[in-house]
Amino acid sequence: MTNIIDLSIREKVYKKKKTQLSILNNFKLEVKAGEKIAIVGESGVGKSSLLNIIGLLDTDYSGEYTLFGSLTDNLHASELAQWRNQKVGFVLQESALIDSLTIEENIKLPLFYAGTEKNFFEPEYFENVINAIEIKSILKKKPLECSGGEKSRAVFARGIIMKPQIILSDEPTASLDVENRERIINLLFKMNEEFKTTIITVTHDLEVANRHDKVVHLERSK
Repeated sequence: MTNIIDLSIREKVYKKKKTQLSILNNFKLEVKAGEKIAIVGESGVGKSSLLNIIGLLDTDYSGEYTLFGSLTDNLHASELAQWRNQKVGFVLQESALIDSLTIEENIKLPLFYAGTEKNFFEPEYFENVINAIEIKSILKKKPLECSGGEKSRAVFARGIIMKPQIILSDEPTASLDVENRERIINLLFKMNEEFKTTIITVTHDLEVANRHDKVVHLERSK
């Protein structure tokens, strides 16, 4: 089976105030379409930075990255933006909801950015998602009217609304109780099963990590 991700990082330099940290040294990652990959490691080893690189949000590193069979260095900015919107779904801790929009409008935002050339919206799929994670009752609310757990679930729904080929999740269950954690994980794995979606999850929860096909352990650069 062909790799959907073929990433080789020589070094990523992370600048923090007046200091510089070198992370992800000589790191390699190969992922086949439809695989479920968990990424684990202590804080500061580069887990979130790795997700940003995989998701084309960060290109400031030395190395080579082939995604969907194309070398990312050869892609125009418009192509990268299109891939981020349509092919890669983000469930990131930094994915703040827009306070002026309702939860429903926030979830459907990627559909708006996709343009009107193609109708990406599938009402039945939308209903299935919001019912599966039980957020139908908050769709007309604004984010400030919702709990942290409700907002986490809304961010998750926004990340999968386009049925992306790859879903990148950064601690998707961190602020959820056991019941809602199971809803999120089950929906992720259902997408993997039904649509062959590639799942890459950063997590500190080893029980969640071990439910993936493969666990990648990141270690601090020496």
